[in-house]
Amino acid sequence: MSLIFWTQVFLVALFALFAYIILKRRSYMFISGFATRSKEEQQQLIENGYPQGVGRMFLIIAAGLMILMPLGLTGFHYTFEVQMAFMMLVLFGGLIILSRREVPHKRKRSLLISVIMAVVVIGGVSALLMIGAKQPDFTFGKSAVEISGMYGEKIPYRDIHSVEMLDTMPPVGLKENGFGFADYAKGRFSVEGHGSSLLFVDMKQAPILLIKTTGRPVFITGGSAEETESWYRELGQRIR
Repeated sequence: MSLIFWTQVFLVALFALFAYIILKRRSYMFISGFATRSKEEQQQLIENGYPQGVGRMFLIIAAGLMILMPLGLTGFHYTFEVQMAFMMLVLFGGLIILSRREVPHKRKRSLLISVIMAVVVIGGVSALLMIGAKQPDFTFGKSAVEISGMYGEKIPYRDIHSVEMLDTMPPVGLKENGFGFADYAKGRFSVEGHGSSLLFVDMKQAPILLIKTTGRPVFITGGSAEETESWYRELGQRIR
């Protein structure tokens, strides 16, 4: 079993455990900030249904993460990313909704803090996704070809053994250190038949350029089939 699988199991178990403790055991002290409230505020929060709402939110997250887990069995490579997006949406959306159950004099502040957190985190993650999915520049220098951007690499021509054009991308396995979302993969992944590889691949694009080097293989696609083919021809001339 992979590290991602056990991370998924851990998160499901963790949220389910907290949901059980809050909803069934009524141990509200596990809710952040609850234990430091005055007895009066704690009682008012309970009457407003605030801790119960937190417990239900954790239960929804646990159930959603578990329901999404089988996606990985279908060959979909970004199940974990989808799970994290679901978790963040439910978590921040839930906190915004639950701010209405705060004690009256803290509702506005709670709503403001929840909205700011949601904007900062979701906005930051969205920006990271946009940067990660940006098509890298493929530049031919005098002694090396350079792939710019996130996970970019400079590859000396002397280290390139061969270049090939593939009609389809070989099956991509475990993500070692990379970025994967929807049909785009960038960074280090395990690729069937090639081992640890560096990917800059839009799975919707064909063909795929495979660069075999003294280090790890590199798979890359251009903005169009014509661009990828032009890279193949240029590299072939450079390494002769």
